[in-house]
Amino acid sequence: MNRFILCLAGLLALTACSKKLAIFSSKSNQLNLNNLDYDNLSMKSKIKYKDENRDLKASANIRVKKDSIIWFSLTPGLGIEAARGIVTKDSIVILDKIHKEYQVLKVSELSDKYHFDFDLKLLESIIIGNLIWPINNEDDIKKEDGYFKVKKSQDNLTVMNFIGSNSMKLEKIQALSDTSGNAMSIDYAEFLKVNDKVIPSEINIEINYRSKRNKAKKVSKVQIKHSRININKEDLNFTFSIPDKYEPM
Repeated sequence: MNRFILCLAGLLALTACSKKLAIFSSKSNQLNLNNLDYDNLSMKSKIKYKDENRDLKASANIRVKKDSIIWFSLTPGLGIEAARGIVTKDSIVILDKIHKEYQVLKVSELSDKYHFDFDLKLLESIIIGNLIWPINNEDDIKKEDGYFKVKKSQDNLTVMNFIGSNSMKLEKIQALSDTSGNAMSIDYAEFLKVNDKVIPSEINIEINYRSKRNKAKKVSKVQIKHSRININKEDLNFTFSIPDKYEPM
């Protein structure tokens, strides 16, 4: 059960919601994105995780407080909550509610595992479907193959954003670590309209990386399907605490 919880909880931050419209200006060669404007989000989802050793499924409740918190709860089956967790700017805390245990991880540990510089801002951008970094005059923007392609580079990470030329929504992301060669792809599919905002209801993530232990090639896949999404819900609860009786994992 611990492996199940850690696999899903650690990668849960790489999933879920949304984006609205974008406008292309041929004079400025810029995409002026209308990013999703929100204070909080909540969603009910189905999650599938697969790697060479595991093929796992769970239902999830996910809540996002802008620039602050990603809160989640996991229910593998039988309607029993197995795990609860929270991601903040510097840490991930996971409660194993079956074994009454908890674990505190640094966000940097995701970076160490997958060789990407993860932080709350990056994870939140992926979850809400906004561009990870704002567009500037130095960016490479091309229109081809049915997309406006926006190439962004920062530190050792190169990200290609694919904006559908018909839908004018962020539809795909491809990220590559220049130092490790590890790669991550995100496909947004089956968009929903919620409160006049267009939101992807299915996200497929694939991470290709090498094991730090033996340098073997690894592939992890996550699929998220949303059944219910709320934007700016009043009194959304982000309460989280570690019960006194819980022991460290």
